[in-house]
Amino acid sequence: MRTKKIIALTLLLSLVVFGCVKHEVIPPPTPLVDLVPHFTGVINGTDVEYTDDVDGFNAETSEAQYILPPPELSTVVYFCDMNSNLINTAVKVAVGGLQWDAGALDKPSLTQFNTFFTDRLTPSVLPFSLNGKEGFEVTYSDNFGNVWKSDETSVNAQSAVFTEIENEQDGTGDYSKFKLEFSCHVYRNIGLNERDSIRIENGIFEGWFKR
Repeated sequence: MRTKKIIALTLLLSLVVFGCVKHEVIPPPTPLVDLVPHFTGVINGTDVEYTDDVDGFNAETSEAQYILPPPELSTVVYFCDMNSNLINTAVKVAVGGLQWDAGALDKPSLTQFNTFFTDRLTPSVLPFSLNGKEGFEVTYSDNFGNVWKSDETSVNAQSAVFTEIENEQDGTGDYSKFKLEFSCHVYRNIGLNERDSIRIENGIFEGWFKR
């Protein structure tokens, strides 16, 4: 009889111990915006392709703010730079200028950010602009470290068009994913009054801007 009581007590204690074990709750993975940059084009007559994680290529985003005291509106220009940590070659595009009240917010609101880029689809042709402050600018870095920039006053044919815009958010930030097609001459100074140029034709840049 004593043995049965001991067994029963042992079973009861086991149930109490195991019943107090807390199960770990693993939260579901947080969805992330799919950010995969890519560039193709014909640069100076040569077919060029930059692919994410190939030859060290990836994309970086940045912005330039031009702050004015209220009630003047400030301006922001967004950049996406497809570059490599292995070679010098890179393509960077700039699009601006979103205006906002810097006295009220340190950066444009999400609504302003999203609307600014979706509105760039119509009209579809972006104006070229110095530093991208009022439109579009492209910068190309060649394998020798030379830097070439588009010119808003260029007499050569040039065009820049957003063909896709998709605004998305996740825990890391607010993004405007884009597909941008452009053709233009880019220039670099080679003397006080002289400069050289090369042609970028059929450039297709898939990237993103971040708020």
